Amino acid sequence: MKYRFLKGTFVFFLLYQFIFAGTTGKIRGIIKDEDTNEPLPGANVLVEGTAFGASTDIYGYYSILHIPPGNYTIKVSYMGYVEKVIKDVKVEMDLTTQLDITLKSTILTTESVEVVATRPVVQKDVSNSQLILEVEKIEALPVTTMKEALTLQAGIESSVNGLIIRGGSPNQVVLMIDGFSTNDERSNYPNTSIPMGNIIEVQVQTGGFNAEYEQARSGIVNVVTAEGDRQKYSGYVSFRYRPPAPKHFGNSIYDPYSFFNRPFFDPDVMWTGTDNGAWDEHTKNQYVSFEGWKAIAEATLRDNDPTNDLTPEGAFRLFRWYRRRNGVIKKPDYTLEAGFGGPVPLIGAYLGNLRFYFSHYNNKEMFVFPLSRDGYSENNTQIKFNSNISSSINLMLSASYGEVASVSAYNWNPPTGTVLRSVEQVAALPSSSSTGMSIPFMPGYFSPATIYRSTFDLRFTHTLSPHTLYEIKFQYKNNKYNTYQTEARDTTKRYEIFPGYFVDEAPYGYWGYAATGVGGMHLGGWMNLGRDKSKNSTISLKIELMSQLNHNNQLKTGLSFVYNDYNIYSFTDNPSMTTWHRTMIYRVFPFRIGAFVQDKLEFEGFIANIGFRLDYSDPNGETYALDDYSKYYGVGHGNKISEAPRKKAQANLVLSPRLGIAHPITETSKLYFNYGHFRSEPFSSYRFRIQREYNGQVTHIGNPDLLLEKTISYEVGYEQSLFDDYLIKIAGYYKDVVNQPGWLYYQGLKSDISYYKAA
Repeated sequence: MKYRFLKGTFVFFLLYQFIFAGTTGKIRGIIKDEDTNEPLPGANVLVEGTAFGASTDIYGYYSILHIPPGNYTIKVSYMGYVEKVIKDVKVEMDLTTQLDITLKSTILTTESVEVVATRPVVQKDVSNSQLILEVEKIEALPVTTMKEALTLQAGIESSVNGLIIRGGSPNQVVLMIDGFSTNDERSNYPNTSIPMGNIIEVQVQTGGFNAEYEQARSGIVNVVTAEGDRQKYSGYVSFRYRPPAPKHFGNSIYDPYSFFNRPFFDPDVMWTGTDNGAWDEHTKNQYVSFEGWKAIAEATLRDNDPTNDLTPEGAFRLFRWYRRRNGVIKKPDYTLEAGFGGPVPLIGAYLGNLRFYFSHYNNKEMFVFPLSRDGYSENNTQIKFNSNISSSINLMLSASYGEVASVSAYNWNPPTGTVLRSVEQVAALPSSSSTGMSIPFMPGYFSPATIYRSTFDLRFTHTLSPHTLYEIKFQYKNNKYNTYQTEARDTTKRYEIFPGYFVDEAPYGYWGYAATGVGGMHLGGWMNLGRDKSKNSTISLKIELMSQLNHNNQLKTGLSFVYNDYNIYSFTDNPSMTTWHRTMIYRVFPFRIGAFVQDKLEFEGFIANIGFRLDYSDPNGETYALDDYSKYYGVGHGNKISEAPRKKAQANLVLSPRLGIAHPITETSKLYFNYGHFRSEPFSSYRFRIQREYNGQVTHIGNPDLLLEKTISYEVGYEQSLFDDYLIKIAGYYKDVVNQPGWLYYQGLKSDISYYKAA
């Protein structure tokens, strides 16, 4: 295994180029004499307040690469001509700002001309459907999170695990922050804990993205965040608060007349049962059947156990004790954001104007009814440093740490890393099992879960010439999962619910033994089974080279190397029945290499993005060379599967073409078309999972030989500007999705072989 890793690393350094997400833009244009319309070679173009600038070539053309998003002032000077200053020139990530300028010839003078740039409504060099939101637009929207802002756009929906773009799943979307992926490699779900006040610009591509992007099949979300100012300190604090309040309509589920309680609390039926004729047929059909507290009491008298004898009133009081939880939301929802940055004191001026930006995000959302935790919470703290080591070398370093605290809904199978969040998820839980009616009243029914996330990012940018630069990026991500048992139940009978009758704290606390109370109340056994102590870490090393070859060709090429360490230790545990002891334990080290080349062709009436990606995905391990009904899948043999014959897992090597064409028809309209192949690795559980019962029987087995998931996408669109204020977009797209994994069930003639295999 070590040899294969070293071999992959050698291949990486041998090829020496990569992929990363563009977080900067470009300004280009031509400088001409205002009177003769002749080009002016050697004119100076400077971006004020920065080190960016360029000189025009012999044809009067210039281009300035790698400019961060924002509004800039451009100063143009040429000997014998009036200096011109253009204000509010907008630069957006991955796009070209066309700025053609004319200068007026005159006698040598210090006078200058100031103009304000106007941004075209139709961006001519965009060959796909994309949206750019600047901080001003986001602040004007009636939203509190970036996710909410994006779901206001066409084709984008929200889900608990991220964004759904054009019908794709959340793990088909890659979320980048400052050019670094936030996606958890275990599931490929993105981390969306981003402070709104820390955002400078968000770009969303809903299809047709360039060859530089990997692991994305339905969308790219590219976020640029704030950095510290070189000369001054600034910051912000934002706090949004929602007072404690119900998150449902109508009566609470804890109300005596709710769906869960009415048969047991309604005086018309609670004593003699729902079949006593007091309810009409329609009402009876809405609720569970109940025999009545008189029948319950009589059963306690007939069971020859004098310790549990109850009167109808006593049985009802005991049941009311079981359901004492009222579920009132007592805590608020809130979001706290804060940011502060500026020059690093004392030493900053000596280290390339070293500056920092610190940000913190804390979010709390109460569940619609409480579980083992009363709500979902997440926090993230980041520190980012930027330095201009020289006029041609920039360095960015950032580190972040965050936590997600919630509840795991995995009860019968080992957890795979997801937690509960949305109102819909929690509201659906009571219908998820035969004991679901008791879930709202049992704090420990589902296991609490915490995810700990930390990242370290390093970016080195070196401008070799005004037209060529390269960038090296290193990232380390680490995720730890902790899904655990709630506090054990105190079985001391010290609560007197009516004179002389004492009970313990049930249904509170963890009790792993089957127990049922009066009225069929579930008190323990099949609860809180899921446990997860997994860790996964990711190391990424990426290089990109970009060069403006001439006025019409911008070339990008590069390579990425991504190495994963999946240390999965997930299981279910039940003290009363070994049947529910299931394990999912494995450790694997897959890696992938991705290379691309891409050319952006820019002409007056034709802009094209043409590129190719080459992706190599290696499971870096072995797979079992077994028949479908091998004894090693069966009872008594699954624990010995490590002794089974194996073979080398197959690697994937695929080529993905990408093409985007934009055709400006007029100054206010354009047609565009894009086509591409987009691939991503399957969810790690499909590739490497091995799940076994207490008796050794294998119930799930992954398939490291799975092909990369693939989407072939086509899109045609038209954009038209109206009155320089409005934009009409019409687009149609088609997707062909293949290689989607699933679980294929195998059942032997004997019950000792019964398992699912990824296919």
